[in-house]
Amino acid sequence: MATVLELPTHRRTERQRPSPAAKAARIVWCLSGLNLALVVAVLLLIFVVSESWWVAAAISYLPRSPWMLPAIALGIAACWFHRPSAWVNVIAIGLVAGPIMELRLPGVLNAPGQALAAPGRETLRVVSCNIQSYKPNFAEVMQEVSAAHPDVVVFQEAFGEHRLLQDFFPDWHKLHVSTYWVGSRYPVRLLAECPSQVFDRVSGIMVEVDAPGGTVVLANVHQMTARRGLQAIHKGSVLRGEAGEDVDSFRELRAFEATEIRRTIEQHRGDRPLIVAGDFNSPTSSSVFHETWGDLQSAFDIAGWGYGYTSPCKSHRYWPPNLPWARIDHILCSPHWTVASCQVGRGNGSDHRLIAAELRR
Repeated sequence: MATVLELPTHRRTERQRPSPAAKAARIVWCLSGLNLALVVAVLLLIFVVSESWWVAAAISYLPRSPWMLPAIALGIAACWFHRPSAWVNVIAIGLVAGPIMELRLPGVLNAPGQALAAPGRETLRVVSCNIQSYKPNFAEVMQEVSAAHPDVVVFQEAFGEHRLLQDFFPDWHKLHVSTYWVGSRYPVRLLAECPSQVFDRVSGIMVEVDAPGGTVVLANVHQMTARRGLQAIHKGSVLRGEAGEDVDSFRELRAFEATEIRRTIEQHRGDRPLIVAGDFNSPTSSSVFHETWGDLQSAFDIAGWGYGYTSPCKSHRYWPPNLPWARIDHILCSPHWTVASCQVGRGNGSDHRLIAAELRR
Protein backbone atom coordinates (compact mmCIF):
# COMPACT_ATOMS: atom_id res chain seq x y z
CA MET A 1 0.00 0.00 0.00
CA ALA A 2 1.31 3.42 -0.98
CA THR A 3 2.17 5.72 1.82
CA VAL A 4 0.63 9.21 1.81
CA LEU A 5 2.98 11.83 3.08
CA GLU A 6 1.47 14.70 5.05
CA LEU A 7 3.16 17.99 5.82
CA PRO A 8 3.46 18.87 9.46
CA THR A 9 0.46 20.70 10.81
CA HIS A 10 2.43 23.77 11.82
CA ARG A 11 3.75 24.23 8.26
CA ARG A 12 0.24 24.08 6.76
CA THR A 13 -0.95 26.74 9.23
CA GLU A 14 1.88 29.10 8.29
CA ARG A 15 0.98 28.89 4.61
CA GLN A 16 -2.67 29.81 5.30
CA ARG A 17 -1.85 32.98 7.22
CA PRO A 18 -2.36 36.15 5.18
CA SER A 19 0.71 38.16 4.32
CA PRO A 20 1.31 41.59 5.86
CA ALA A 21 0.39 43.15 2.52
CA ALA A 22 -2.91 41.28 2.45
CA LYS A 23 -3.66 42.38 6.00
CA ALA A 24 -2.90 45.99 5.10
CA ALA A 25 -5.15 45.76 2.04
CA ARG A 26 -8.01 44.42 4.15
CA ILE A 27 -7.56 47.17 6.74
CA VAL A 28 -7.50 49.90 4.08
CA TRP A 29 -10.60 48.44 2.41
CA CYS A 30 -12.54 48.26 5.69
CA LEU A 31 -11.51 51.73 6.86
CA SER A 32 -12.34 53.23 3.48
CA GLY A 33 -15.82 51.75 3.60
CA LEU A 34 -16.37 52.93 7.16
CA ASN A 35 -15.17 56.43 6.30
CA LEU A 36 -17.50 56.63 3.30
CA ALA A 37 -20.38 55.61 5.56
CA LEU A 38 -19.32 58.34 8.02
CA VAL A 39 -19.25 60.95 5.24
CA VAL A 40 -22.75 59.95 4.11
CA ALA A 41 -23.91 60.20 7.74
CA VAL A 42 -22.43 63.72 8.00
CA LEU A 43 -24.23 64.67 4.79
CA LEU A 44 -27.54 63.50 6.23
CA LEU A 45 -26.91 65.21 9.56
CA ILE A 46 -26.24 68.57 7.88
CA PHE A 47 -29.03 68.59 5.33
CA VAL A 48 -31.74 66.36 6.83
CA VAL A 49 -31.36 66.44 10.61
CA SER A 50 -29.76 69.92 10.70
CA GLU A 51 -30.38 71.91 13.87
CA SER A 52 -33.11 69.63 15.17
CA TRP A 53 -30.36 67.66 17.00
CA TRP A 54 -27.52 69.36 18.82
CA VAL A 55 -24.82 67.06 17.37
CA ALA A 56 -25.96 67.87 13.83
CA ALA A 57 -26.10 71.57 14.73
CA ALA A 58 -22.50 71.50 15.91
CA ILE A 59 -21.39 69.75 12.71
CA SER A 60 -23.29 72.30 10.62
CA TYR A 61 -21.40 75.25 12.10
CA LEU A 62 -17.94 73.73 12.31
CA PRO A 63 -15.47 73.76 9.38
CA ARG A 64 -16.45 71.04 6.92
CA SER A 65 -13.27 70.59 4.90
CA PRO A 66 -11.53 68.47 7.62
CA TRP A 67 -14.00 65.67 6.86
CA MET A 68 -11.94 65.21 3.70
CA LEU A 69 -8.68 64.40 5.52
CA PRO A 70 -9.36 60.72 6.37
CA ALA A 71 -10.30 60.00 2.75
CA ILE A 72 -7.12 61.68 1.51
CA ALA A 73 -4.96 59.63 3.89
CA LEU A 74 -6.79 56.39 3.06
CA GLY A 75 -6.61 57.18 -0.66
CA ILE A 76 -2.83 57.46 -0.44
CA ALA A 77 -2.67 54.19 1.51
CA ALA A 78 -4.92 52.53 -1.08
CA CYS A 79 -2.45 53.35 -3.85
CA TRP A 80 0.10 51.23 -2.02
CA PHE A 81 -1.97 48.40 -0.60
CA HIS A 82 -5.40 48.13 -2.27
CA ARG A 83 -6.06 50.21 -5.37
CA PRO A 84 -9.79 49.42 -5.62
CA SER A 85 -10.21 51.26 -2.28
CA ALA A 86 -8.96 54.44 -3.91
CA TRP A 87 -12.29 54.85 -5.72
CA VAL A 88 -14.18 54.61 -2.45
CA ASN A 89 -12.09 57.47 -1.11
CA VAL A 90 -12.49 59.50 -4.29
CA ILE A 91 -16.26 59.29 -3.77
CA ALA A 92 -15.87 60.37 -0.14
CA ILE A 93 -13.68 63.33 -1.13
CA GLY A 94 -16.21 64.32 -3.79
CA LEU A 95 -19.08 64.25 -1.30
CA VAL A 96 -17.17 66.48 1.11
CA ALA A 97 -15.78 68.90 -1.49
CA GLY A 98 -19.16 69.11 -3.20
CA PRO A 99 -22.43 68.94 -1.25
CA ILE A 100 -21.08 68.90 2.32
CA MET A 101 -19.00 72.05 1.77
CA GLU A 102 -21.89 73.48 -0.29
CA LEU A 103 -19.99 74.03 -3.51
CA ARG A 104 -21.98 76.07 -6.02
CA LEU A 105 -21.56 75.72 -9.79
CA PRO A 106 -24.43 77.27 -11.76
CA GLY A 107 -26.06 74.67 -13.96
CA VAL A 108 -24.37 71.82 -12.05
CA LEU A 109 -24.46 72.35 -8.28
CA ASN A 110 -26.89 75.15 -7.55
CA ALA A 111 -30.26 75.72 -5.93
CA PRO A 112 -33.40 76.05 -8.03
CA GLY A 113 -34.38 79.59 -8.79
CA GLN A 114 -34.60 82.25 -11.47
CA ALA A 115 -31.13 82.94 -12.82
CA LEU A 116 -29.57 84.59 -15.87
CA ALA A 117 -32.31 87.07 -16.63
CA ALA A 118 -32.54 88.50 -20.13
CA PRO A 119 -30.63 91.76 -20.71
CA GLY A 120 -32.44 95.03 -20.98
CA ARG A 121 -34.48 94.62 -17.81
CA GLU A 122 -34.14 96.77 -14.69
CA THR A 123 -30.99 95.88 -12.77
CA LEU A 124 -30.35 96.49 -9.09
CA ARG A 125 -26.89 95.77 -7.67
CA VAL A 126 -26.98 95.10 -3.94
CA VAL A 127 -24.02 94.80 -1.57
CA SER A 128 -24.21 93.66 2.06
CA CYS A 129 -21.53 93.35 4.74
CA ASN A 130 -21.25 93.05 8.50
CA ILE A 131 -18.54 95.68 9.04
CA GLN A 132 -17.74 94.80 12.68
CA SER A 133 -17.60 98.39 14.01
CA TYR A 134 -15.43 99.45 11.03
CA LYS A 135 -12.61 97.16 12.17
CA PRO A 136 -9.94 96.11 11.39
CA ASN A 137 -9.68 97.91 8.02
CA PHE A 138 -12.85 99.63 6.84
CA ALA A 139 -10.98 101.30 3.96
CA GLU A 140 -10.36 97.84 2.47
CA VAL A 141 -14.06 97.01 2.78
CA MET A 142 -15.01 100.23 1.04
CA GLN A 143 -12.61 99.58 -1.82
CA GLU A 144 -14.34 96.26 -2.46
CA VAL A 145 -17.78 97.83 -2.15
CA SER A 146 -16.85 100.50 -4.67
CA ALA A 147 -15.47 97.89 -7.10
CA ALA A 148 -18.87 96.15 -7.10
CA HIS A 149 -20.56 99.30 -8.52
CA PRO A 150 -23.60 98.93 -6.25
CA ASP A 151 -26.93 100.71 -6.42
CA VAL A 152 -27.81 99.82 -2.82
CA VAL A 153 -25.47 99.07 0.09
CA VAL A 154 -26.45 97.69 3.49
CA PHE A 155 -24.15 97.37 6.50
CA GLN A 156 -24.65 95.63 9.82
CA GLU A 157 -22.81 96.45 13.08
CA ALA A 158 -22.31 100.03 11.93
CA PHE A 159 -21.69 101.43 15.40
CA GLY A 160 -21.48 105.20 15.10
CA GLU A 161 -20.44 107.11 11.99
CA HIS A 162 -17.32 106.84 9.85
CA ARG A 163 -15.95 109.53 7.55
CA LEU A 164 -15.51 107.05 4.67
CA LEU A 165 -19.28 106.64 4.43
CA GLN A 166 -19.51 110.25 3.30
CA ASP A 167 -16.34 110.09 1.21
CA PHE A 168 -17.52 107.12 -0.85
CA PHE A 169 -21.22 108.05 -1.02
CA PRO A 170 -21.31 111.87 -1.09
CA ASP A 171 -24.47 112.20 -3.19
CA TRP A 172 -26.29 109.07 -2.08
CA HIS A 173 -29.46 108.77 -0.04
CA LYS A 174 -28.44 107.42 3.37
CA LEU A 175 -30.22 106.06 6.41
CA HIS A 176 -28.62 105.01 9.70
CA VAL A 177 -30.83 103.41 12.36
CA SER A 178 -29.37 101.63 15.39
CA THR A 179 -26.45 99.60 14.01
CA TYR A 180 -27.92 99.33 10.50
CA TRP A 181 -26.77 101.54 7.65
CA VAL A 182 -28.43 101.75 4.22
CA GLY A 183 -27.12 103.74 1.27
CA SER A 184 -28.86 104.03 -2.09
CA ARG A 185 -28.52 105.84 -5.39
CA TYR A 186 -32.30 106.22 -5.23
CA PRO A 187 -34.51 107.78 -2.56
CA VAL A 188 -34.86 105.60 0.53
CA ARG A 189 -37.36 105.80 3.41
CA LEU A 190 -37.59 103.94 6.70
CA LEU A 191 -40.58 101.61 6.89
CA ALA A 192 -40.04 99.92 10.25
CA GLU A 193 -37.60 98.54 12.74
CA CYS A 194 -37.61 94.80 13.47
CA PRO A 195 -37.56 94.46 17.26
CA SER A 196 -36.73 91.13 18.89
CA GLN A 197 -38.47 90.44 22.17
CA VAL A 198 -36.49 87.29 22.94
CA PHE A 199 -33.10 89.02 22.69
CA ASP A 200 -34.24 92.56 23.52
CA ARG A 201 -32.54 94.09 20.50
CA VAL A 202 -33.25 95.51 17.07
CA SER A 203 -32.71 92.63 14.66
CA GLY A 204 -33.06 94.66 11.48
CA ILE A 205 -34.73 97.53 9.68
CA MET A 206 -36.99 97.79 6.64
CA VAL A 207 -36.81 100.51 4.00
CA GLU A 208 -38.48 101.49 0.76
CA VAL A 209 -36.21 102.17 -2.22
CA ASP A 210 -37.65 104.16 -5.11
CA ALA A 211 -35.88 102.19 -7.82
CA PRO A 212 -36.46 103.11 -11.49
CA GLY A 213 -38.81 100.19 -12.10
CA GLY A 214 -40.93 100.87 -9.02
CA THR A 215 -40.67 100.83 -5.24
CA VAL A 216 -38.71 97.97 -3.70
CA VAL A 217 -38.90 96.84 -0.07
CA LEU A 218 -35.50 96.01 1.40
CA ALA A 219 -34.76 94.54 4.82
CA ASN A 220 -31.32 94.87 6.41
CA VAL A 221 -31.09 92.13 9.07
CA HIS A 222 -28.67 90.74 11.63
CA GLN A 223 -29.85 87.61 13.42
CA MET A 224 -28.45 86.26 16.64
CA THR A 225 -25.38 84.06 16.30
CA ALA A 226 -25.70 80.31 16.91
CA ARG A 227 -22.28 80.39 18.56
CA ARG A 228 -23.70 81.38 21.94
CA GLY A 229 -25.77 78.21 22.06
CA LEU A 230 -22.98 75.99 20.75
CA GLN A 231 -20.63 77.26 23.46
CA ALA A 232 -22.70 75.17 25.88
CA ILE A 233 -21.13 72.07 24.31
CA HIS A 234 -18.10 71.05 26.35
CA LYS A 235 -16.88 67.95 28.11
CA GLY A 236 -18.79 68.62 31.32
CA SER A 237 -22.14 69.40 29.69
CA VAL A 238 -21.89 66.34 27.44
CA LEU A 239 -21.12 64.01 30.36
CA ARG A 240 -23.99 65.49 32.38
CA GLY A 241 -26.35 65.21 29.42
CA GLU A 242 -27.04 68.95 29.43
CA ALA A 243 -25.44 69.92 26.11
CA GLY A 244 -28.42 68.98 24.02
CA GLU A 245 -30.90 70.88 26.21
CA ASP A 246 -28.84 74.07 26.17
CA VAL A 247 -28.30 74.02 22.39
CA ASP A 248 -31.92 73.17 21.67
CA SER A 249 -33.18 75.90 23.98
CA PHE A 250 -31.05 78.55 22.30
CA ARG A 251 -32.06 77.27 18.85
CA GLU A 252 -35.71 77.85 19.75
CA LEU A 253 -34.92 81.44 20.72
CA ARG A 254 -33.09 82.02 17.43
CA ALA A 255 -35.97 80.48 15.48
CA PHE A 256 -38.43 82.75 17.28
CA GLU A 257 -36.31 85.81 16.49
CA ALA A 258 -36.26 84.87 12.79
CA THR A 259 -40.05 84.51 12.89
CA GLU A 260 -40.35 87.95 14.50
CA ILE A 261 -38.30 89.52 11.72
CA ARG A 262 -40.25 87.80 8.96
CA ARG A 263 -43.58 88.75 10.56
CA THR A 264 -42.56 92.42 10.65
CA ILE A 265 -41.45 92.25 7.02
CA GLU A 266 -44.73 90.75 5.85
CA GLN A 267 -46.75 93.29 7.84
CA HIS A 268 -45.18 96.19 5.94
CA ARG A 269 -44.26 94.70 2.60
CA GLY A 270 -47.59 94.17 0.88
CA ASP A 271 -47.13 92.59 -2.54
CA ARG A 272 -44.09 94.64 -3.52
CA PRO A 273 -40.75 93.12 -4.63
CA LEU A 274 -38.67 92.14 -1.62
CA ILE A 275 -34.94 91.91 -0.91
CA VAL A 276 -33.62 90.69 2.44
CA ALA A 277 -29.88 91.09 2.97
CA GLY A 278 -27.53 90.86 5.90
CA ASP A 279 -25.86 88.64 8.45
CA PHE A 280 -28.21 85.72 9.08
CA ASN A 281 -25.66 83.88 11.22
CA SER A 282 -26.74 80.58 9.67
CA PRO A 283 -26.06 78.73 6.42
CA THR A 284 -28.91 78.10 4.01
CA SER A 285 -28.72 74.41 4.96
CA SER A 286 -29.89 75.27 8.49
CA SER A 287 -33.39 74.14 9.40
CA VAL A 288 -33.86 77.43 11.31
CA PHE A 289 -33.00 79.34 8.15
CA HIS A 290 -35.14 77.16 5.89
CA GLU A 291 -38.25 77.40 8.05
CA THR A 292 -38.24 81.20 7.95
CA TRP A 293 -36.56 82.14 4.68
CA GLY A 294 -36.85 79.02 2.54
CA ASP A 295 -39.51 80.52 0.24
CA LEU A 296 -37.11 83.27 -0.87
CA GLN A 297 -34.35 82.90 -3.43
CA SER A 298 -30.76 82.83 -2.17
CA ALA A 299 -28.67 84.76 -4.69
CA PHE A 300 -25.43 82.86 -4.11
CA ASP A 301 -27.11 79.45 -4.09
CA ILE A 302 -28.59 80.27 -7.50
CA ALA A 303 -25.83 82.14 -9.30
CA GLY A 304 -22.68 81.99 -7.14
CA TRP A 305 -19.47 80.16 -8.04
CA GLY A 306 -17.42 78.24 -5.51
CA TYR A 307 -18.06 78.09 -1.79
CA GLY A 308 -18.74 81.74 -1.06
CA TYR A 309 -17.72 81.57 2.58
CA THR A 310 -18.14 84.89 4.35
CA SER A 311 -17.11 84.28 7.97
CA PRO A 312 -15.09 84.17 10.17
CA CYS A 313 -12.01 86.00 8.89
CA LYS A 314 -10.34 86.64 12.25
CA SER A 315 -7.83 84.31 13.87
CA HIS A 316 -9.03 81.21 15.70
CA ARG A 317 -7.14 78.90 17.98
CA TYR A 318 -7.41 75.83 15.78
CA TRP A 319 -7.93 77.44 12.37
CA PRO A 320 -5.78 79.57 10.05
CA PRO A 321 -6.57 83.32 9.98
CA ASN A 322 -8.34 84.93 7.05
CA LEU A 323 -9.77 81.61 5.91
CA PRO A 324 -13.55 81.70 6.46
CA TRP A 325 -15.41 78.40 6.54
CA ALA A 326 -19.11 79.38 6.69
CA ARG A 327 -21.49 81.22 4.35
CA ILE A 328 -23.79 82.95 6.82
CA ASP A 329 -24.25 86.29 5.02
CA HIS A 330 -26.92 86.22 2.32
CA ILE A 331 -28.88 88.26 -0.19
CA LEU A 332 -32.39 86.87 -0.57
CA CYS A 333 -35.11 88.00 -2.95
CA SER A 334 -38.74 87.31 -3.76
CA PRO A 335 -39.80 85.62 -7.04
CA HIS A 336 -40.21 89.08 -8.58
CA TRP A 337 -36.48 88.99 -9.22
CA THR A 338 -34.11 86.94 -11.31
CA VAL A 339 -30.49 86.59 -10.17
CA ALA A 340 -27.95 87.60 -12.80
CA SER A 341 -24.84 87.10 -10.66
CA CYS A 342 -23.58 86.86 -7.09
CA GLN A 343 -20.08 87.08 -5.64
CA VAL A 344 -18.40 87.14 -2.25
CA GLY A 345 -15.51 89.48 -1.44
CA ARG A 346 -11.94 88.39 -0.85
CA GLY A 347 -10.68 91.06 1.51
CA ASN A 348 -10.32 90.84 5.26
CA GLY A 349 -11.20 94.38 6.24
CA SER A 350 -13.92 92.96 8.49
CA ASP A 351 -14.56 89.68 10.25
CA HIS A 352 -17.12 89.08 7.48
CA ARG A 353 -16.63 89.27 3.74
CA LEU A 354 -19.12 91.24 1.71
CA ILE A 355 -21.67 89.64 -0.61
CA ALA A 356 -22.80 91.33 -3.81
CA ALA A 357 -25.64 90.35 -6.15
CA GLU A 358 -27.05 91.68 -9.38
CA LEU A 359 -30.82 91.31 -9.46
CA ARG A 360 -33.17 91.96 -12.39
CA ARG A 361 -36.91 92.30 -12.78
